[in-house]
Amino acid sequence: MDQKYKPIYAEASGNTFLIFDYLDKYEHDFDENIIRQHHKSYGFEKIDSCLVLTKVNNEEHIPTQLHDLNSVLLMRMYVYEPGDGFCGNGARAVSKYCFHHYRKLYNQFIISTDGWLHELLERGEHEQDEQDVEYLVEMGESLYHDPAGDFIEKGILDKEGKFIHSNVTWHYVNTSEPHLVTFDKIDDKELIRIGSSFNQEPNKFPIGINLNRVLNIDQSTINVLTFERGINRLTPACGSGSTSSVALAKRLGFIDQAVSKVTVKVRGGHLTVINEKGKVYLSGPCLVEGIDKEVSKNVM
Repeated sequence: MDQKYKPIYAEASGNTFLIFDYLDKYEHDFDENIIRQHHKSYGFEKIDSCLVLTKVNNEEHIPTQLHDLNSVLLMRMYVYEPGDGFCGNGARAVSKYCFHHYRKLYNQFIISTDGWLHELLERGEHEQDEQDVEYLVEMGESLYHDPAGDFIEKGILDKEGKFIHSNVTWHYVNTSEPHLVTFDKIDDKELIRIGSSFNQEPNKFPIGINLNRVLNIDQSTINVLTFERGINRLTPACGSGSTSSVALAKRLGFIDQAVSKVTVKVRGGHLTVINEKGKVYLSGPCLVEGIDKEVSKNVM
């Protein structure tokens, strides 16, 4: 394996990642087999996703306002598995990595996905105390329909963007990742059973689907457990799932729209979903190899 591109281990609210810095290359200019070999060597059960960073070279993906701005690093973040999609917690770890390794070269870091730009932010003075620094990612708008999937036309969703399966009501929310969210009381085994079943139905869900069980705790706190597509298991946390769940909780009136910060309790700890000036940000604790001493004990 090429030691030049040795992966960086990272954690974010219980999720575990390997970050591959290919920022001297452009989109798709890397060997997927090498990424998967590293994933296998660490253990598929120990690493939730591999995150591959490259520069963007397709002019269509670069907004006009960012053309010729050398102070902005616009990058792709490929997520393995499943090999597509977006990872909110992974993006937060990438935010910390980029600000520490590339702050002298760039003033702004943005992840480009199909149809979305996710700005990465750093808040706080890292020279004082790293624990006081917050690393965030702009998550984008939450959508309650999926024109590309034609879910309504296929009869999977009703006009309100929901459906009932096994006496459980599921709502569709897409926050750069497709999610189904329920506020019904189902146990972990049932969530796994339904999640496994849905992700074996390509006619209904061509790229798979994430499932989230939400428990309302109070007007600014919820608990979320996610069954994640691609790896097809329960995960310690899910950034896009947490953001989707908060958006839906507000839409259904469980949380007031005026609440600007919502705490999401997950198995791996907690996340914070922040509404600020019309944008939605995801925040929470994260550790990156080579930056945080605490993370070294978990690295093979």
